[in-house]
Amino acid sequence: MNLPKVDPKVSVIIPVYNEEKYILKTLNAITSQEYKNYEIIIVNNASTDATDAIVRYFIQSTPTTVNIIYETEYRQGTNYARECGRRLATGEIIAMLDADCVPDFYWVGNGAKNLQSKNTVAATGAYYYYDASFVLRIFSLISQLVIFKFVNRVIQMNKKGAILIGGNAFINADLLQTVGGFNTNLTFYGDDIDIAIKLSKFGNVNYSTILTIKTSSRRYKACGFWKVNKKYQTIFKDLLLGRTISSSQSLELVHPR
Repeated sequence: MNLPKVDPKVSVIIPVYNEEKYILKTLNAITSQEYKNYEIIIVNNASTDATDAIVRYFIQSTPTTVNIIYETEYRQGTNYARECGRRLATGEIIAMLDADCVPDFYWVGNGAKNLQSKNTVAATGAYYYYDASFVLRIFSLISQLVIFKFVNRVIQMNKKGAILIGGNAFINADLLQTVGGFNTNLTFYGDDIDIAIKLSKFGNVNYSTILTIKTSSRRYKACGFWKVNKKYQTIFKDLLLGRTISSSQSLELVHPR
């Protein structure tokens, strides 16, 4: 399922829930990309703060040539919002972007370029926690660029699955349709690994250094770095071993995106 070489269309899906502090940075960055053939689909996941007003004002007042679709998904959960966005998408590539991520000028173009590589069905990259302490920023980034990349290669070689970073990923849209879209039984934890395991059966999930993206460390600050990482790692291991993750295990209430 390789894509054509000429700038395939990218549909960037952004699920948002109570993102009044972050969404403007994300929207300013994603509407100012070097790549031109893309659309933005913002899905409000029933926010209760000023997110809706901010997004609407941005769309109305910001001059941009990028087509922006704004929809509401009332069923709570990241994958409900993503699946809503996927069904509205018209691109050959689905890009997953979180509402607290700040992509650089070349992010969409680099993602599209990754998917034009032979046998590549998806691409992902690391998070750079721009508002974290220096130690956390550097430790986390090095871990992701070295350990995650190595683990991703090993588990794919052994046909066990792959690593996909949920707020920083590009997926072949036709293949995503083939595997049934986003799994709405998983509302947060495990949602990205679940889709990575399914996609890896059809080709390579590339962990690319050039797709590193800035994001907030708010979840670590609110819940604790080691506690959050332990949950991520436990669910990652369980899914690789073929165990079923319940909706309650996947749930995130503090920052559901």
